[in-house]
Amino acid sequence: MLTDTIQVSGLSEAMVEAVNERAKEVGVAAEDYVRYLIEEDLASTLSMRVLFAPVREQIREGGVSEAELDKLLEEAREEVYREKN
Repeated sequence: MLTDTIQVSGLSEAMVEAVNERAKEVGVAAEDYVRYLIEEDLASTLSMRVLFAPVREQIREGGVSEAELDKLLEEAREEVYREKN
């Protein structure tokens, strides 16, 4: 399995500490916790694309572009995330 490294800059000290604390709470290394978050987000996005493929096709047939639909779905997802947090 090929692995790569992603370096994230621009996080505040408070954010880094929050990641470290949350990782400790769930009993894993910070690196593993961040990897889990990324994998879950990408899996969720992929699942939504598969689930909504028929809906997307119907909307496209109705004249809405792929970019417009992506924007609408992303805005809805962000709104739900904000409401949950």
